[in-house]
Amino acid sequence: MTSGQRPIVHIGYHKTATTWFQKAIWPSLDSHDWIPRKVTQAALLDPPGMHFDPAEARRVLALDTRDKPVVLSEENLSGYIHNGGLHGLMAPEAVRRIHAALPDARIVIFIRSQPDAIRASYSQYVAGGGTYSLDKYLHTYERVHGALKAPFKAPAFEWEHFEYDRLIALYDATFGRENVFVYPYEQLREPQALFERIEADLGVRFPPGVLDKRGANVSHSESGMEGLRFANRFTRQSVANKDWYMDPPGGHALRNIVRFLLKAMPGGPFRLPQGVADEIAAYYAPSNARLAELRDLPLAEMGYPLAR
Repeated sequence: MTSGQRPIVHIGYHKTATTWFQKAIWPSLDSHDWIPRKVTQAALLDPPGMHFDPAEARRVLALDTRDKPVVLSEENLSGYIHNGGLHGLMAPEAVRRIHAALPDARIVIFIRSQPDAIRASYSQYVAGGGTYSLDKYLHTYERVHGALKAPFKAPAFEWEHFEYDRLIALYDATFGRENVFVYPYEQLREPQALFERIEADLGVRFPPGVLDKRGANVSHSESGMEGLRFANRFTRQSVANKDWYMDPPGGHALRNIVRFLLKAMPGGPFRLPQGVADEIAAYYAPSNARLAELRDLPLAEMGYPLAR
């Protein structure tokens, strides 16, 4: 194994350019072996709750047969956004599993201002087949009945998922604060400075030109989102929480064509209504205040809600 190098585990969050990192950034490192997502999932996420075996995870990752340390990147290690990380239980279990299999890992966590993260999450939900309105998506447990009202029975979006301070504090306690690196997604607006910081933090070097490989992510307009929500009712796929009229063969493929066409509808990208933005700001201000105590980051300048 390369002298001085240690494993890197990038846990997301979702909607923080993780796909770009997985396709272009982490595989470019000469100092580390890139582990494909499916292998990471098989090692750390696929085993049921009582079946995880650290030795088996190390075998799947081939950790003991490599000449280089590994780099893993899997946003679902922070929990899946549309089911609240399984009522917030997945992310802490992932901490335990990562530490059991890679106790010397350096942890990379990207965060994003909650209003922007939730806007992007809802856009992804609709793009993935969702039909709920924004209000129902954010308040599912208040809009459903019976067993569906219990988060431990029927997972849905949960506000707690984006309280970053809680998961960061758990990683700090498990791996040591000096081994947990938190980067705001907003700093990708000046990627050169951010990547110089990442190189210094992790002791790695990215090849020249690696920052030129990022593509643009085109979002639906508000009218496009409404059209897609309607089209999504004609297929059961692919999100769990939705309404549908029918699920014909080939319906999902047809929906994807409609989704592509609707991106051409006029109007700017979907934005949160002011009332929702205010609700988000009020909810996350305490969490961001705690985050400010954990990390010296210019949160207010980057649009993270803080108490006034």
